[in-house]
Amino acid sequence: MKRLFIYVVCLFWVSSSCQNKLPIEDINAVPVTSLKDKKYANVFSILDGIWKGQFLIFEDQKRVPKSEIDLKNISFANLQKDGLKQINSIDVEQIYASENPYFQRVTITDTYPDTGQKIISNGVNKIQDGRMWCVVQKPDEMVIHNGSTEEENTIIWWRNEKSPQRIEYFKETVSKDFYEIVGWGYYQGDDIKRSPPLWFYAKYQRQK
Repeated sequence: MKRLFIYVVCLFWVSSSCQNKLPIEDINAVPVTSLKDKKYANVFSILDGIWKGQFLIFEDQKRVPKSEIDLKNISFANLQKDGLKQINSIDVEQIYASENPYFQRVTITDTYPDTGQKIISNGVNKIQDGRMWCVVQKPDEMVIHNGSTEEENTIIWWRNEKSPQRIEYFKETVSKDFYEIVGWGYYQGDDIKRSPPLWFYAKYQRQK
């Protein structure tokens, strides 16, 4: 009986260890929860439901030295800056469904008003290895963001990739009926010593 108990414990340990070795980019398997994940329980639940709205993209035509602005403390006020020009808008529907307190699936439908083109992406918000992750498989690329929380109902997502250069920062604040996003990005060839060339804003309304 003792040997059987040890055998079962070893099998559990091996199984848990293997599952915890899941690649971050895996959006199918649900990671095994660890003690260091517990503090994030239900962090994504505020997003559960269906949201619709416009995602707006702005180009900064009067960039300044990066040292002159605080790129972490951003809000809608940053979008009032002189020199920002809207260059695109996307009609967005996002459907979030949590499978457990640490793993949430998302389906994103982007519709480009000028052409009517629809792009559907699938992804997850998840807690894995004690960290927050947002992983989205788009038709042409996989996007992975690290995450953290700030104040109540606010999530920060960011990535900093070197080759090709992709540096992004998004501040997402969720209330009962609205979901607001403010963010910025640098991409291949952009001068990172100056303020971001692109800024983003969205305000989605809960459908149900």
